Amino acid sequence: MKKTNLLILSLFIANFSYAQTTLMDSLIQKNYSSFKKNNNNAFEGKGWTILQDEISKSNSVLLGESHFSNEIPYFTNAVVNNNKFDNYILEIDPYTVNTITTKIKSLSPAELDKFRKESGSALSFMQGEAEFEMFANIIKHNIKPYGAEQISLFSDKLLLSELSKQSKNAKAKEIYAQMIAASSAFDTKKNTTFYLFSEDFLAKTNALAALNLSANEKEQLEALKLSRELYMTRIHPLRIQYLKHLVLEKLPEWKDKKNLFKFGAVHLPKGESLKEIFDVGNLVSNIEDANYRKSLHIMIIGKEESETLADLEEYKPFLKVVKDDNWYAYDLRPLKQAISKNKLKVDGLELERIIKGYDYFIFIPNLTKTPKTGKIDH
Repeated sequence: MKKTNLLILSLFIANFSYAQTTLMDSLIQKNYSSFKKNNNNAFEGKGWTILQDEISKSNSVLLGESHFSNEIPYFTNAVVNNNKFDNYILEIDPYTVNTITTKIKSLSPAELDKFRKESGSALSFMQGEAEFEMFANIIKHNIKPYGAEQISLFSDKLLLSELSKQSKNAKAKEIYAQMIAASSAFDTKKNTTFYLFSEDFLAKTNALAALNLSANEKEQLEALKLSRELYMTRIHPLRIQYLKHLVLEKLPEWKDKKNLFKFGAVHLPKGESLKEIFDVGNLVSNIEDANYRKSLHIMIIGKEESETLADLEEYKPFLKVVKDDNWYAYDLRPLKQAISKNKLKVDGLELERIIKGYDYFIFIPNLTKTPKTGKIDH
């Protein structure tokens, strides 16, 4: 009798699993479209037309990406070239963003190239050539950029150099020069920590805090100290709190405007993030919803050159329809609705969070790494 019951249970589970897979496949099959690049730095195809319509109706568009590719900046450029945005919020600290923006606006092409080569890793994601060119295009379109991230371990010298140029305090300039030299020495050593983590950094920022400095200097020095704390404690919720704080701090400047957000895909679901926390995407979704406006959440990733489709096991249900080199756009909302009505159960918590948190999932069959400019420290 027990064997019979176990057999019946096993058959039930197998049938249920098959039914769920069939429903998932059916929903994906009915709700995807493809598109491809054209020769005009844009796209053509049904998928692109659908995305353009959705973007035009949304107050805030959030692109959750994988970093350092050629294709995602190309996509972002196409979105910017075909839609009028007021603001661009990105995953780099506000001070590095402001510095890069100033350089793009004020330097000649030769001077800008020199700045990029000398800065290297200090430019964070914008060390990638495609990413930098995309950002320059955003500035060209008079879109206001806002950074929302802690200061990178590699950006301290760049920011300290800019503070030294701007400072009117002779003693502060002397300390900045000492810090820049010390940071440069750390960069050239092998198997050592970063200058940001050193006691010398802490002592000198404390010494600077006691001087008569501008509000801008004080703000950036505090941001450097906070970034140091975030790196050293590795408390992920505290980092996300800081990102959300930076986004919320600029709310008066973006709440009634057309906004483009671009962060790593982990940060931008409208619900719980892929790391079990409510992140920037959730904050923006709630703000827009509370103001009777719409946010559109798009996750865009792809198969890298070193990967096969089989390596992307977590996205397997979507990849069954991938037959060529076109880009694939999947409308996730029918799947989310099926989950909400208890008609569909998804294997894998991360995949479920993606479906619930994003409106569209874009898959690029051939994702290529963008070259990096200047010194590479990581």
